[in-house]
Amino acid sequence: MALQAQSSGGFLQRVFHPEEYKWWHAALFGVAVNLPPVLVGALPLIRSGGSDEAFYKSMQQAWYAPPAWAFGPVWAFNNITTLWGNLILLNKPAHTPYRTSLLLVQGASWFLFATFGIVYFGMKSVILAFGWTFADLLLTLLSLWLAARIDRRIVLSLVPLTLWLLLASAVAAYQVLYNRDILFDVGPWL
Repeated sequence: MALQAQSSGGFLQRVFHPEEYKWWHAALFGVAVNLPPVLVGALPLIRSGGSDEAFYKSMQQAWYAPPAWAFGPVWAFNNITTLWGNLILLNKPAHTPYRTSLLLVQGASWFLFATFGIVYFGMKSVILAFGWTFADLLLTLLSLWLAARIDRRIVLSLVPLTLWLLLASAVAAYQVLYNRDILFDVGPWL
């Protein structure tokens, strides 16, 4: 019995507190943070037969807004590159300056990513979606600043996300100005 507990404790230790984080740790985390958006994306289909893509297309969009089909591939790429940087960061020694701060900022950024679908597609709020997107941009810029003090590879891993969030923030601001916010029942402002 003690042998079983020790071996299972060893397994849990290797999974949750390994000496070195592996690619599959990043893959499991990636799956976990993508579950809320996938589940929320299914809700409109269940409730009304609509879809996230239909909701996005129903909005008045800026001329520079990406097509709805681009979001999946772009976010997959952003997530893979960001997870690569997170893996590099996690494998730095615990006493590395700025490591803990960057982990906390990245945690907040992943929270915004995981809950974005709830505020935009679930609550149908262009105002909250803009807030989430712009906050994520600010967190990503802070992440770049912190990462520059740790490892250039982490900075490189965040470049695609930064560029996307710059565009997404401009698109989200346009949506706030030119569309009605269903949750708050306000707008459009222009």
